Amino acid sequence: MIRIATRKVVALAALLLTLCLCLSPVYAVQGGAGEATIEAAQVRRRSTPSHLQRHRSLSSRDASTLIGGGKNNEGAAHGPIKAPSGSNFVDLPVGTRGDLIGTYWTANPQNSSATHAFVMIHGKLRDGDKYWSIMNTALDSAVKEKVANADAHSIVVAPEFFSAVLNSGEYTSHELAWADVNAWQAGELATHPSGTQSSAFEVLDAFVAEFADKSKYPVMTNVTLVGHGGGAQLMQRYAVVGRDAPDGIHVRYVYGDPSSCVYFTTDRPQVDPSLATIETCQYYNTWRYGFDNYTQDVGLSTSATPAKQPIDFFAQYIKRDVVSLIGLQDVDASGDEFCMAQLQGGAKRRDRNLAYWKYINTLARTDSDMTGFNATFSAPLPDWSNVSRNAIAHRLIIIADADHNPALVFGSSVGRAALFDSDALPTGWRPPGWSANGNRQSSAGGSASEAQAQAASGTTSSSSKSTACVRTLAIAVIAASVGGAILLV
Repeated sequence: MIRIATRKVVALAALLLTLCLCLSPVYAVQGGAGEATIEAAQVRRRSTPSHLQRHRSLSSRDASTLIGGGKNNEGAAHGPIKAPSGSNFVDLPVGTRGDLIGTYWTANPQNSSATHAFVMIHGKLRDGDKYWSIMNTALDSAVKEKVANADAHSIVVAPEFFSAVLNSGEYTSHELAWADVNAWQAGELATHPSGTQSSAFEVLDAFVAEFADKSKYPVMTNVTLVGHGGGAQLMQRYAVVGRDAPDGIHVRYVYGDPSSCVYFTTDRPQVDPSLATIETCQYYNTWRYGFDNYTQDVGLSTSATPAKQPIDFFAQYIKRDVVSLIGLQDVDASGDEFCMAQLQGGAKRRDRNLAYWKYINTLARTDSDMTGFNATFSAPLPDWSNVSRNAIAHRLIIIADADHNPALVFGSSVGRAALFDSDALPTGWRPPGWSANGNRQSSAGGSASEAQAQAASGTTSSSSKSTACVRTLAIAVIAASVGGAILLV
């Protein structure tokens, strides 16, 4: 957690903030079918780094696993492995201890000429075959329609996160499997093979390392990591805590319609108290939902590396090429319905993800227009513009006619843009009144109309007064910093 100064100093800083009525921040100007033979599988095997053992077991820390008692075993994909036409089912090594991740892989890949690889993560149903087909279909259609940057030689892979219980007999003695079928979504350590030290995060590390190997993929330049639903939960968190991409490879993280995201602070959008309250939701800020208990033995740090704080992960996250896809019609109350997820914006996945977009923009104090993004927070969010410089690299695309359907999300024109376009991505749907030119937002995370109403009623200070207030507060923060402590109010 972020180191906090003494209660007295926090109270003094909060008083300064209140007296100055500094409710609006000062913004800087933004300038083939069937199983593969052992021989074929071996061709694709390589030893990959173990991520310096930085991703450790989260089984005793992941709130969803705790609440579910380690027995979250819903899901329909329990049948024998059958690779879709155009793919083989092969194994990729994870780490250096002989662990393998079973994976649907493009048959007869053109390794020497491939410039782009797509790693597609299934949802809670563990139907990697379906997700491989969805991604491969999106690629084929994009190539036929001559979508920019759609390369016919691209490689599509889709790992299978086996359930140790429900897929018993379907995975080999060295393939990874998880006792709780949802645990991998939080990056948790596998439970099979016995004694494994490999986590779901290290599976993603292995894919990135594989395609960064220039001896096998001499012209590979782009790896796009894609997830939807449960896979999006893994992808969003990996974008936050994952290691940096190797030299020579650009990684884009694309996630669609997750039930929850990881929050960097204890703040949450206000929701109907009949759904959930912070006071009655014990694990609302526990990893996977927040950074409580995300400590050195379960995080990215080793004894030789200073432990990162949430603000450090935020700074890392907002600089990465991340694209969030939201189906505007994803409004059914399904997926993760624990109170920890409900507190992120209510019963609908759509609303939770729209609230998260507003949350990270407000932390960063960007100039993005939040009109119609109606999440409100009970207290002003911290100002982390010192690490964001008032900008984030993330893009948000809202698909107007898509519900919780990965084929619609990734097969739409705007969804395909997220997969193949390099820079100029469409925004998709936006609320009425929203402006692409940006608009100043309330530091409390209120809607633009709320901020405007405050200004009209005289409750918001002028720009000069706000600037003076922020500077005064900054002085108090610096004075309160002891031994590198960071004061956030």
